[in-house]
Amino acid sequence: MDSMQLYREVMALQDKAGVPLDTRWRSLLLYLREVKDYTHLSDIQKMDIQTMMASIYSSRDYSEENLRRVLNDYRDCVVGQYKKKMDPLVSEAVGLIREFQKILSERRGDINSLEETALGIIEKSLDSPEQMDRLREAFSRIKDFFVHDLRTLENMAVRDALTGLSNRGAFDDFMASAVEDWKNSGRPLGLTMFDVDNFKKFNDTHGHRIGDQVLALVAKQVRMAADDVPPGNRLLTARYGGEEMALAISGKGVSLLPKISENIRRNIRLFNFLIRDTDGNVLESGVHITVSAGIAAMSGAWTGMYLENLIDCADKALYYAKHHGRDKTVMFRHNEKQSFVVVTPTD
Repeated sequence: MDSMQLYREVMALQDKAGVPLDTRWRSLLLYLREVKDYTHLSDIQKMDIQTMMASIYSSRDYSEENLRRVLNDYRDCVVGQYKKKMDPLVSEAVGLIREFQKILSERRGDINSLEETALGIIEKSLDSPEQMDRLREAFSRIKDFFVHDLRTLENMAVRDALTGLSNRGAFDDFMASAVEDWKNSGRPLGLTMFDVDNFKKFNDTHGHRIGDQVLALVAKQVRMAADDVPPGNRLLTARYGGEEMALAISGKGVSLLPKISENIRRNIRLFNFLIRDTDGNVLESGVHITVSAGIAAMSGAWTGMYLENLIDCADKALYYAKHHGRDKTVMFRHNEKQSFVVVTPTD
């Protein structure tokens, strides 16, 4: 079939779907039809674009308002993954700057106090053993302050300020090391990705302050999961980006990931979340947050791009959970007829 004949058939399909002779709509639908097969897009993005096209044809809403909505949805689909990566990095940078400014302010006062102490000692008597002991004590205290500051800054460099989980940089370092362990010694490696269901809608409804509390709640449940991982395993809980969090296990404890991840999902769903005003008064109770979870493990079937494949497979399982009712834990299985398996609750 030549390109002109294909073009005519596509136009006929658009006529049948009721697409108006508006070049903007026709061009947009043609573009979406082609771009969904571009190799630079992920499988999830391609599926989102297909869903977008199906929604346009089924609704037959070709208004100006819907055109703007579709263009915004497409923009979010294409740049959303980059924004998700950049937002936590920007947030971390802002948090680090604020904490560093706080430390500098505190130490400025400590140094001023040391200066006053030292000058007072010198003015009184430099030869007095008692005064010299006071001077040594003052310098020792400042040294302890700076050691504490150094440890604080080291911790800030690998910790997400909002959730207390490891940040994206620490996640990347841990996973790179764990992948090397898997390649060199066959040490198992598994990953669960958690994502808060309908978080954007919740955030828009209740505001960012309450949204941050939700993220802190989910992070706490993920972090507490470390207690269920037996000794001898390497474990990382991290904020991967936005409302997405990760639990990675390197070692034989990988086999426990489905049970642990499902427990996390269940505990979050059962939690009675209270929405309070800034004075602490309860505005709404009985609010239940849910998360979806996707699990994947390293596979010997891969010939390269190991970390990328692991994250992609966990994302696919997460995407499957999202599009099959949410509030589910789904495990991705390699080279099997049933690639996605919903983890059955243990009770």
